[in-house]
Amino acid sequence: MKHEILRINSYGDKVLVRNLKYLLLFLAAVSVILPIVVVFLGSFKTSEEFNRSKPFALPTFTSNTEIWKGTKNLADGGTLTITKKMLEKHEVRKVTLIVDPIEDKDNAVWISDKSGSIVSRGEGKVGESEITIAIPKGAQKDLAKEGFSISGENATVHRVKVLEGFFLDNYIVAFSKGNMLLGFLNTLILIFFSGIGTVLTGSMTAFVLSRFKFKGKKIVYTAFLWIALIPTITTQVATFQIIYKLGLYNTRLSCIILSMGTDIIGIMIYLQFLNNISNSLDESAIIDGASWWQVFTKIIFPLLQPATVTILILKCINLYNDFYNPLLYMPKQSLMVISTSLYKFKGPFGTNWPVICAGVVIALIPTLITFIVLQRYIYGGMVTGSVKE
Repeated sequence: MKHEILRINSYGDKVLVRNLKYLLLFLAAVSVILPIVVVFLGSFKTSEEFNRSKPFALPTFTSNTEIWKGTKNLADGGTLTITKKMLEKHEVRKVTLIVDPIEDKDNAVWISDKSGSIVSRGEGKVGESEITIAIPKGAQKDLAKEGFSISGENATVHRVKVLEGFFLDNYIVAFSKGNMLLGFLNTLILIFFSGIGTVLTGSMTAFVLSRFKFKGKKIVYTAFLWIALIPTITTQVATFQIIYKLGLYNTRLSCIILSMGTDIIGIMIYLQFLNNISNSLDESAIIDGASWWQVFTKIIFPLLQPATVTILILKCINLYNDFYNPLLYMPKQSLMVISTSLYKFKGPFGTNWPVICAGVVIALIPTLITFIVLQRYIYGGMVTGSVKE
């Protein structure tokens, strides 16, 4: 009886642990997916829609664009003319008039085409300050191309808006006005030179620590561990002064030099692979007359290809997401990277969040493609070498 109770308790613990594991995986997935969904939906909204709608509300893919602003009284035969120049690059699905609050029922407003024929008409409700007039599909293109006039009774118009389709406008603004092409180019330059420096310093350091015995070897290895524990922000004042005194401020070299060094993660990944490469390869090459440099470049380094790919991927992602260093050391507009190119849409008088969301989606695409294509190298580089055969 006692053994059966223990067996039941053991089975219950396993079920609990398994369910808890699934719950944690689900929460982790939700915490990653939800922000991406919010950003993606927000990239298709207008600023007004973004501010008034809920985060997960679907976009309407339409925009009320203001094309005229002023004061025009339509009483006594008054007419407000909307020229084709005002409607350039705009659609006319509906016309919304912002008027003085309506006080009586006699508030009809109508829209006429260039020839003077009435196309559509509408009336507002008493107490409201908006009159929306739907435009028939057959007349939408002609009105947008030739313009139209607005007439009415007892209405004073202050603004005129047209309802038009809205889909990729945020992406176009983010890519063009955000100079994202320049940001991609500068980011690629930083990644290229920093990646080369990281691979060379990391592989050489790991090779020395793995193959040579010398005094202070443990101190060097321990120093890398301790340096990793020092918060980077605490050394920024001294680092900035050094960069500035060297004349590297507002140059690409500042971020390249700061990023091209190795770290303890890169060294440990290389050491895992080096520990699985037999020393007999080194000894055979040395006996055949090869130098240590030839041993490293022609024998060891080619065998470190999986580790090198893994380190390059991790380094590229880190540099791609880095916002602080480029903003601090490369504030010049011509040196902006992909992480700082969207910063111009944030100002003291407001932030254009839909455009920033569109820019985030654009910036996410290369990272997502890279991860999908090279994920086997990431997993392989992390796992291979961790188990010694």
